[in-house]
Amino acid sequence: MSGKREGEPPFRVGAAVVDVYPPPGTRMAGFAARTDPSTGVHDPVSVRALAVDETCLITVDACGLHEMTCHQIASALPVPTGNVAVTATHTHAGPCIMPGRLGGHDEKVLDQVVAAAVRAAEEAITRQEPAELFYREATGIGVASNRRHVERTIDPAAQLASFRRPGGRVIAWVLLYPCHPVVVGPSNRLISGDYPAFARNSLEAGAPGSTAFFLPGAAGDVNTGHSAEASYSLGGGSGRTMEEARRIGELIAQRVLGEPAQKMRPLPERSPTSVRKQSVSLRMEPLDSCGPRELAAKWLAEADSADPGRRALLRTWINWAEGCTATDELMWLAPVSVIRWGSLTIVALPGEPFLETADAAAAGIGGTVMVTGYTNGCPGYLPPQDEYEFGGYEVIDAHRYYGMPAPFARGSAEELVRAAVRLASHQ
Repeated sequence: MSGKREGEPPFRVGAAVVDVYPPPGTRMAGFAARTDPSTGVHDPVSVRALAVDETCLITVDACGLHEMTCHQIASALPVPTGNVAVTATHTHAGPCIMPGRLGGHDEKVLDQVVAAAVRAAEEAITRQEPAELFYREATGIGVASNRRHVERTIDPAAQLASFRRPGGRVIAWVLLYPCHPVVVGPSNRLISGDYPAFARNSLEAGAPGSTAFFLPGAAGDVNTGHSAEASYSLGGGSGRTMEEARRIGELIAQRVLGEPAQKMRPLPERSPTSVRKQSVSLRMEPLDSCGPRELAAKWLAEADSADPGRRALLRTWINWAEGCTATDELMWLAPVSVIRWGSLTIVALPGEPFLETADAAAAGIGGTVMVTGYTNGCPGYLPPQDEYEFGGYEVIDAHRYYGMPAPFARGSAEELVRAAVRLASHQ
């Protein structure tokens, strides 16, 4: 990455895309009740890299990425490993590429995704050119819903950063909207990026030659209006179609594009970009009322008369229970990254944090902040402390599909917020 000349715009930016086309028959991640593999590709697995000075953001159209995969990608790049953030868009219509979690992985497709990420990042670095950074956001979109508390009204902002050449043409967009990409339901068998793919297409169509990136935000408790438990069935659900995903993606993109853009200038006496990263040790805490062996026996009995979707889910849980051992490690190192591009701060958290966690991190840091989860590893949900009393899929059950020995302990999300605020304060 070359340095800047005097008088140039503050950033050097490059972007690249490499697509992966999983073959028919590839297993799909995101719904434990889905019993059949893919039949084709609606959208390729889009692997995108954005190089901003010495930092690199990589996004992959997948439900989740293992931290070892993220480290493998980062270690292959010609930038410091800590300067790389690898994020899954969290589409539930992507392939199984997460070893040991979310249905396991297709080794060949995973290898293709890793190679695509490295290639995209290398190309983005070689394409770097002077750029300025702009930011805008929109509320009142009317898409996101709190899937755990339907009585609570939420209105998360769609946030959009854009890097532009001195002449005004867009090089790259970074769109963040905290809402689960589960518009396309468990009956779908086409590989797809869900609504984020349509949002990216809409942004790029308005600025030919640009590359759009999607960040899923802190969407652990947010979707478009159905419970997490609704995915235990193979029913498509009202409105869970590809056309609805298109409508929502295009709506989000066009709504935020309609807002005025603000130039994000470098902070006085600071370099235009910086990164700080820390690993936080998080505990896991079993919440089940009985042991794995007793749970497996109960689920086996239920599976005899369950419908196909429920039976597939129970089989996932039974496999989890049979794999549990007394020596399972109940600690996980959670990587937290804080990236600063001028006066814009990007907080990258692992796993599936809730919207409340993003709000807390942004308030603690101050200024213009974009907070996303699903970055540098995805081991499951990280609910705020006050959500544990409500139980539910995200608190009680999800760790089984994630292949983790237990849910994360109360206070884990708050530990991540404290780490992010502390890192930002030292930039």
